[in-house]
Amino acid sequence: MKKILILNCELGTQMQIYLALCDAYKIEIAEDIEAVMYYLRKMRPEIILLDYHLDESHSNVKTGLDLAKKLKKKYGDLKIMMLVDDEEMNFESEEGELIADGILHKPIKNSHLISNMRRLAATPNLA
Repeated sequence: MKKILILNCELGTQMQIYLALCDAYKIEIAEDIEAVMYYLRKMRPEIILLDYHLDESHSNVKTGLDLAKKLKKKYGDLKIMMLVDDEEMNFESEEGELIADGILHKPIKNSHLISNMRRLAATPNLA
């Protein structure tokens, strides 16, 4: 069973994602960046759903995109699905590489969520 980690600031969205995916995937919900790092070491998820708008005033990470860049460097095979409100955000690095493996726009539709998770879960890890 594929493992998915969620870091999302909105409780309602967390529960929606959990309920939509829990029958097909092992799901863990991280409360903050420290918990993300713990779960990455402990459970080694294949996919992380990451909110662009993090509430991490005590961290050196300003946005979910900043965290995604760091995670891609350390865990190159980790698939990252960004959760965003704004449709005009850019998810490319300075080198032109895509940082996120997928993007879901809020409010999330369960059909889009499920189809995107199936696509990412079926994609082989390249790193």
